Amino acid sequence: MMKRHTLRERAAQRYAMRYIYPALLTLALVLLVPLVFSLIASLMKWNLVPKKIGWVGLKNYKDILADDKVWHAVGLTAGFTVVSVALEMTLGFLIACFLNIDFKGSKIVRIIVLLPMMLSPTIIALCWKLILNYDRGALNVILAKLFGNGARQVWLGKKWAFTAVLAVDVWINTSFVVLNVLAGLQSVSVDIVEASKIDGANAIQRMFRVLIPMLKPVLLVALIFRTTFALREFPIVYVLTGGGPANYTQFYALELYREAFGQYHVGYASAMSWLLIIVTFVLSIAYTKITMRGEE
Repeated sequence: MMKRHTLRERAAQRYAMRYIYPALLTLALVLLVPLVFSLIASLMKWNLVPKKIGWVGLKNYKDILADDKVWHAVGLTAGFTVVSVALEMTLGFLIACFLNIDFKGSKIVRIIVLLPMMLSPTIIALCWKLILNYDRGALNVILAKLFGNGARQVWLGKKWAFTAVLAVDVWINTSFVVLNVLAGLQSVSVDIVEASKIDGANAIQRMFRVLIPMLKPVLLVALIFRTTFALREFPIVYVLTGGGPANYTQFYALELYREAFGQYHVGYASAMSWLLIIVTFVLSIAYTKITMRGEE
């Protein structure tokens, strides 16, 4: 009887898989084919102008590791990623803790805080570019009204360009961390928090000894996603500065874009993209092992 029941279950599973196979095939075509294509291209000298195609093996990767422009972009991207992710995780956690408290108008405040995540980064960057404009930007107009014309700053110049890109990125993406942490806080049992209060734990102790340990999986997901997106930051910096001035904001993704669509070095750009994939994969594994250490 059990054997007959198992055979029926297997037959039902095979029947159900008929409806899943088309979706799996579509995913394979959309994801795997471009990945395999770019991997093959990364092993070739493939220039569109002048047209030149030939197999070179790992030469593209060796050239990338010896390219000063790439290392300059790597340094900028690494610094940007560390600072932006640290600020977003910290601010996102604190804002989520605040929004987890019920108060009058809390739902409206939540919507306002989460709004930047729902908008297009390109549109937001364009709005910020207008705000940061030297002559007619709202920020300089306000500073001039309060402190005189001497308070005006070239926000997208050498001195402030990196900071401006960083600030806009944090403004946009902190809401993603808020959403994840807030969802995690909603699932934390009130009884556990109340028990820690009875035991005499203050707000700081409850945060580090109760909330953060319980939110480890949620924080890990937010950390991996934000690190991944920060490493390949493109639309914000492209719209605000285009990598300038004088390559002060020439991040890795912009350097990759320049090689692919400026110099038409398809093979070289493909190799750069695969190095980025490898770094992201390694960091994700490292985050997981460090964060979940001692859980098993």
